[in-house]
Amino acid sequence: MKKIKILFIATLLFSSYLNAATITWDTVNSSSFGGDIFNLNVVGTGFASNVDGGGVDLSFDSSVVNVLSVTIDELVWDFGGAGINTGTIDNVAGTVNGIMVNALSAVTGDFTVATIQFQTIAGFGSTSGLTLTEYALNPWASGGSAINPTFVGGNVSVVPVPAAVWLFGSGLIGLIVTARRKYTA
Repeated sequence: MKKIKILFIATLLFSSYLNAATITWDTVNSSSFGGDIFNLNVVGTGFASNVDGGGVDLSFDSSVVNVLSVTIDELVWDFGGAGINTGTIDNVAGTVNGIMVNALSAVTGDFTVATIQFQTIAGFGSTSGLTLTEYALNPWASGGSAINPTFVGGNVSVVPVPAAVWLFGSGLIGLIVTARRKYTA
């Protein structure tokens, strides 16, 4: 009976150790003006053991944002061209499938998986969820064993242009009108 309790506690501790690793965004909730281009990083945190590699799929609301590009840091993910893939961007479906990284060097702790460049295309008040899931063809692994990280999504909200910009613009127009009147007089 005592061995069963010890085995149960060890299994519980080991499973929580495996679930401590997380794949998420560097900024879980981001705001952008309409038409803005901005970058968000997909990051791994809490990886206690060396990461061989893994992959993610991304889904988003294509009526709010589009993905312009995906960049992978090949100094960290140094497996070579066959082990690195920026995925397939489909802005009509709102997906990026198959972002894949692999490394020969020791990658542990916290790291950037990929940098994704977005552009907001919707107007003020729109929000898009950014959902990350594991890429089935390249699961996260360490030493050939599955890691099973937790995937945490985020949101991008389109915010109005700040009042200071409108005030500056109207002041600039006023100065131009005044200068024109002086010039014609």
